[in-house]
Amino acid sequence: MGKLPKGWNERRFGDITINFDGKRIPVNSGDRTDKQGIYPYYGASGIIDYVEDFIFDGEYLLVSEDGANLLARTYPIAFIAYGKFWVNNHAHIVQARIESTQNKFLEYFFASFNVSEFVTGSAQPKLNQKNLNSIQIPLPPLPEQTRIVSKLDALFVRIDQSIALLEENIKHTRGLMASVLEELFEKLNAESTIYKIKDIAEIKGGKRLPKGESIQDEKTDYPYIRVTDFTDDGTIDVNSVKYMNKSVQEQIKRYIITSKDLYISIAGTIGKTGIIPKELENANLTENAARLVFKPNIKINNRFVYYFTLSDNFKDQVGLATKTVAQPKLALQRLAEVELPIPSIEVQNKEVQIFNELSQKFQEINKQQQSKLTSLKALKSSLLDRAFKGELTKSELPTRRDKL
Repeated sequence: MGKLPKGWNERRFGDITINFDGKRIPVNSGDRTDKQGIYPYYGASGIIDYVEDFIFDGEYLLVSEDGANLLARTYPIAFIAYGKFWVNNHAHIVQARIESTQNKFLEYFFASFNVSEFVTGSAQPKLNQKNLNSIQIPLPPLPEQTRIVSKLDALFVRIDQSIALLEENIKHTRGLMASVLEELFEKLNAESTIYKIKDIAEIKGGKRLPKGESIQDEKTDYPYIRVTDFTDDGTIDVNSVKYMNKSVQEQIKRYIITSKDLYISIAGTIGKTGIIPKELENANLTENAARLVFKPNIKINNRFVYYFTLSDNFKDQVGLATKTVAQPKLALQRLAEVELPIPSIEVQNKEVQIFNELSQKFQEINKQQQSKLTSLKALKSSLLDRAFKGELTKSELPTRRDKL
């Protein structure tokens, strides 16, 4: 933890909290369906349902007990629950001992603290109660804890407002791109022939890894592309791609995708499309995506079709073709019926140049917004780090004139 500021001391988490894990009661999803109500039902990462009854009433700190999020930190691993609620057995439930600390101070501590060395298990990461209780918490005197919490609250309100605004702007930018493409494709309708996807391409699904086989970080000649590798700019994040060995590739080699094809996600996130880069030529594609292998009898520029998939027209058609169930899925037979306007290859090539320029401009705007978003999130991390080193000064409180 490093040297503590004067007046601070370290205490075990278990010594400064009261644990209520023994009062947790898990309820399976089927039973929850029959017991829907107004009270939040908490799991490891927050509210997952609402039920007709409650176990706890008051202010408590919940800390994730298990799940990949303990290491990924996509969501907070510690959060405060207020009022009447229910908790399953995937979150520890505690209250701060008021003579030592407060729930909000501990919540901020866990937002800054890496728990990985206290987590056991790889397939299913777990932070058991013994390891949680052994974590050393840096504690200043209670008045200083209150000052730190008040300061972080004030700063984070401003930062979170800015983050929310940026995230909204990013969504708006993507929507604007789709609308502009829609207008451009409408102008092409007069000189286009309307084809269904099945008329111009063979739709081939991907393939899951054979049972018992796995992918690896070490690079081989056999990439395996997952939906998580798909980027927002219609290509693949080469740095995130995993690889197979030759024997695994031999078992699923019928499911190869090339840079002449077009991929589309068909499960989970529906309709994310793109073209793989040439350095990943002849990669295998996951079962949660399909590929359009264009037929030779019609001249097709696959980037022209890719840009159409970004338009509102395509998104509307995919929306109609998507079955909404527990795991949203786009059936290949229904995808085959989606209609595309296809002009001559000369027009396609010309329009692709225009679309490329348009896409580049929107990507530059998006990149700037993402950079600001990253900076704001880094600022939060920096403030938390400094807070628990005793380095957060009064001058850092935001005023009405301050701009983040």
